[in-house]
Amino acid sequence: MGDFDVLQKKGVVRVLVSGDVGFYHIENGKPKGILAEQIHYFQQSLKVRDPLLRVQVIPVERSELLSALNQGRGDIAVANLTVTKEREQLVDFSIPIRSDIDELLVTNHSTPLITDIIQLQGKEVWLKQNSSYISSVHTVNKQLEQNGMVPIYIHLLNNNIQDLELLDLIKRGKITATIVDSHKLELWGNLEQDIRIHRDLAFRHNGDIAWAIRKNNPQLKAQIDQYLQDSKQGTLLGNVIDNRYLESISWMNRASNALQNEEREKLEELFVAYGEKYEINWLILLAMAFQESGLDNTKISHRGAVGIMQVMPKTARDWYVDIDDVYELESNIHAGSKYLRFIYDRYFDLPELSDIDKIHFSLAAYNAGPAKIRRMRVLAAKQGFNPNKWFNHVEVIARKNISQEPVKYVANINRYFTIYQRLDEFQDIREEQLSNMTRQLNVKRFSPYFAY
Repeated sequence: MGDFDVLQKKGVVRVLVSGDVGFYHIENGKPKGILAEQIHYFQQSLKVRDPLLRVQVIPVERSELLSALNQGRGDIAVANLTVTKEREQLVDFSIPIRSDIDELLVTNHSTPLITDIIQLQGKEVWLKQNSSYISSVHTVNKQLEQNGMVPIYIHLLNNNIQDLELLDLIKRGKITATIVDSHKLELWGNLEQDIRIHRDLAFRHNGDIAWAIRKNNPQLKAQIDQYLQDSKQGTLLGNVIDNRYLESISWMNRASNALQNEEREKLEELFVAYGEKYEINWLILLAMAFQESGLDNTKISHRGAVGIMQVMPKTARDWYVDIDDVYELESNIHAGSKYLRFIYDRYFDLPELSDIDKIHFSLAAYNAGPAKIRRMRVLAAKQGFNPNKWFNHVEVIARKNISQEPVKYVANINRYFTIYQRLDEFQDIREEQLSNMTRQLNVKRFSPYFAY
């Protein structure tokens, strides 16, 4: 932990995110969405000041964002966080990236339009735990009680369930109402034919969305504020990013269809299979493939590397790989996986290396060649760096004596792997919880957990 000067010495700024379709999701192996793009441009702004500084995105459960931040598991939280008095007691916020946000009631389209607070008495609403919406409903309930009316009943749901999934439950009649920020509804506007958004009655008016940091980090706050001044809502860059998602729904169709995409399922099966065969985490192989080719098996580089794993045909023919027809998808994944395992076993399965550094050095060698990376370790030791550590040690020597390419290669794969790993864990948890919740709703309506 520490302020910006400490992060510069470490060489990395860790950004905590929470998956949310349209804001931060994975599409064709790459982070996409408004927040993903904001983080990308924030990293570019940092590199202007310090070319060696990198940003590592770390997905966490939404309920853990602020606690993870204060525990030092990240340095910034970027996740559509509404600024509230309760949250300001825990963390500091940047200048707003979005303002004038309303918290709006959403119901099934068959629900009559609600325009007055009186119509809310005795209603039920389904909300995620720890959301800012709960305190907003609390405020409305106080008004109802002061007028001798029955308060709104709140059903608490797990934070792993996304707002878009709640809207789907409303469309299917599984729950009756929820609350969603107006800027999210603007992004998901193509759903409006199936739901009713009660725009005349906001639970919170003119809210601010901002990035969160630990308290007493003025240098980091200054860096963020300086970036947001030029990229927040209403600026040229902010509008460019927003319009990529607001002016077209094609991104949403791609994101929504991701789990039903047969080609993607086949790809995942192949990476899992060869990850198991060669005892390499399949998400590392997936991250490699995205870095190498953008998951495009038709790609051929100017050096003659082919396919999704960018395998050199000569390498594929050598005895240590010996895979035919690397132009074919499965053979290409097989060859790339087998070659990485060969590099690992032959050159870097050493007792002085940690498991993660064995992978880092193997990845660097896949990109630049084993002989070059071994020489970089020798040079690192001579120049006072730790030859057994890639990040901040051997990578420094590689940057000076080879090029930026292997440095960026390993950093990007590590970044993608971290994101894939966390989102994969959350997807499994969320699907199980959503399935359990749907089964409960099919049997009976939730009894209120509490009411204000």
